[in-house]
Amino acid sequence: MTNQPPVTVKIKALIGNTPRTVEYGDIFAREEAGGHPRLRIGLNRAQDACVRALASHLTGPFQLLYVLHTTRTGAPLGRYESPVLPPDDIDAFLDEFGRFLCEDSRHDLWIRSHNDDATIVLDRHNLIYAYGPLEIFEAALRSRRVAHGVPAAIPHPHVHHYHPGWDDAERAVLNRVEWRRRPLQPSDVQ
Repeated sequence: MTNQPPVTVKIKALIGNTPRTVEYGDIFAREEAGGHPRLRIGLNRAQDACVRALASHLTGPFQLLYVLHTTRTGAPLGRYESPVLPPDDIDAFLDEFGRFLCEDSRHDLWIRSHNDDATIVLDRHNLIYAYGPLEIFEAALRSRRVAHGVPAAIPHPHVHHYHPGWDDAERAVLNRVEWRRRPLQPSDVQ
């Protein structure tokens, strides 16, 4: 996107009454979720670059799930599913919308690689969850100098930010591919 706002912050912890930028410590750990092993990755910045690095180890074809749980533009809330996409389209999507995904809390993004049985999620708290070839993902993280350890917890209380400067990006994401919109699930509601 050419008209991007100055750097914005997606989530802040409330320390007393003072908001502070959340930093997770550039750390990852294995955990179980619903009986499935995954990595929980907490980065201080450049979450989109990490998502791209993890996805680069997958063969695809890919499918995106853009979960719009909060809108500033009046767009219908929902789970927007893309058609099947080649790897180059995933790179182009992250090139165009990476900052928006990392700097605004109105959404979650899921990248699914069907042939690899793998999913990478960048959530509204700027945590990344990776399912699939965990050993390969761990090696990719170590090469990015992300250490093994337990990422900091999502701070409580915290505040999500929905920046007016990203409204055009919200519109552009929804026009980027031919999405199929489904209703939000209870866990999606903010």
